[in-house]
Amino acid sequence: MNDNTELLEQARNQIRTEGEVIVEVADQLDENFVNLIYWVSQCEGQVLITGSGTSGGIGRRLAHLLATCSIRSFFIHPADALHGPSAVVSNKDILIVISKAGKSSDINQFVKIAKERGAKIASLTWETDSPLAAMSDLIIIVRTGEKGEGEGVLPFGSSLANGAVGDALCLLVRRMCGFELSELKQTHPSGATADLV
Repeated sequence: MNDNTELLEQARNQIRTEGEVIVEVADQLDENFVNLIYWVSQCEGQVLITGSGTSGGIGRRLAHLLATCSIRSFFIHPADALHGPSAVVSNKDILIVISKAGKSSDINQFVKIAKERGAKIASLTWETDSPLAAMSDLIIIVRTGEKGEGEGVLPFGSSLANGAVGDALCLLVRRMCGFELSELKQTHPSGATADLV
């Protein structure tokens, strides 16, 4: 096997492994996820999403997708939230928190403020025994295990799994709220999406 063939095989194996762990996460979904669907679809305020690092990137993506389906959804970086913007949180809001270990101090401080202001807290996390989990009203377990994490460290599979869970949430909320994809012709004029509906 030459070097190029070996590199391709390593890349393919990583992608296959990440696909496997996402399928495993599908089986972890339970009644808490169903409750989150109802929460988001019936939210009278805003759906706020937070996370840091790769979790923050996935959080921004989820906020964008929910907003595309007519849900009042916004991403707030936890560090920014601690410098004033946490004031937007109200008792009609839901805060969805994406955090693998549930131990990030800036995230948890923001969650504490949001909870004090009456928001409902839903966390997507590996850990049920963490400061974040202790403050959460709903815990959605998204645990991929080390095999999907590159060399067991980098958040590869776990990031993609959170994205997939967010996609499922968005799809089912859209259906429950009755958002018609035909509306994308007006609200998504840039790009090819509007041409597909």
